[in-house]
Amino acid sequence: MTLQDARVTARIVRTEDGKTFHEYEVGGVAYGSLDALESALNHC
Repeated sequence: MTLQDARVTARIVRTEDGKTFHEYEVGGVAYGSLDALESALNHC
């Protein structure tokens, strides 16, 4: 995978207890923050 063909899926997830968080998935790997995703993409 290269940065040119990377697709990112962003989700807003709500847990059973009502908390929400964002999840970002690229290449079958989920990241819990944009910072984590950006770091992973910068190390490709």
